[in-house]
Amino acid sequence: MVIGVDRGTTYTKTDKGISIRSTLRKLNVHDIIDDDVTVTEIDGQRWVVGEAGCYETDLMKSEHFGTEILTLTAIALSRPYDEYIYIDLVTGLPIGLYSKQKQAMKEMFQERSAEVKINGRKKYIKIKNVEVFPEAAGAFYSQDEYEDALIIDIGGISVDTADFAKKKLKKYSTYAMGTMKLLSKIANMINSEYDLSLTEWDMEDILKDGGLYVYGQRVDLNVADIVFEHTGRIYEKLSLEYDLKSKRHVFLTGAPAGWFASFFKRDIPQIKVLKNSKFANAIGYANIGKVVFG
Repeated sequence: MVIGVDRGTTYTKTDKGISIRSTLRKLNVHDIIDDDVTVTEIDGQRWVVGEAGCYETDLMKSEHFGTEILTLTAIALSRPYDEYIYIDLVTGLPIGLYSKQKQAMKEMFQERSAEVKINGRKKYIKIKNVEVFPEAAGAFYSQDEYEDALIIDIGGISVDTADFAKKKLKKYSTYAMGTMKLLSKIANMINSEYDLSLTEWDMEDILKDGGLYVYGQRVDLNVADIVFEHTGRIYEKLSLEYDLKSKRHVFLTGAPAGWFASFFKRDIPQIKVLKNSKFANAIGYANIGKVVFG
């Protein structure tokens, strides 16, 4: 069986519909945790996954210890009823760093055997074969309708782009302009205005739910100017490298793609949100694995 895992900076997703925040913190002996919190135990150490905790702020995923923990956790959650899990794995890396990190990423998981406990339940994971594919390019292979397309993959730390012609990757880029930097700017503005201490994670939830409450009163958030500034800077980068006017098919993907699309349309009117955008990379990885591993 093939599982595609998109180990994003902010979320780790699989083609089976699993999505967990890419945050970790060590579980201390005296910690009290809710029943719905995910606790992963690997090599005798227990980690709270997906709750308040640390996340990586650079793109060197093949060097992060959290990559292994998050990936194994996502695999285990993708097979909730199986004690023994034997799979082939396809995962990804930021497209601009792909060639540099690919081998290290493969070695992290190739022929990997692990005993993992998820909330006390044992899972035995055996990964036989591993393939690593560039992010954004993976998203292209989540669909088979278009042969030519420019994919813009909005991540937590980076924005990855992949330009395809006749199903072949022709050009790619990585920009360190992901959503967490934008959310941090918004949080700083709101904190300054209302004397709060919101984080970027808080802002993600607030914007998703559509409102902020101060002393029980709903506050209208005027963030459009900040978002337009951010998407405008991404557009400037893109326009230097790609002839956007001539691109018939431009797709936005990544977890926040739907929210960002209306802002990008000011500069790229033909842009659309790729189907299953949140899981597109993971789905594409799985499709690639079915071809590569047979």
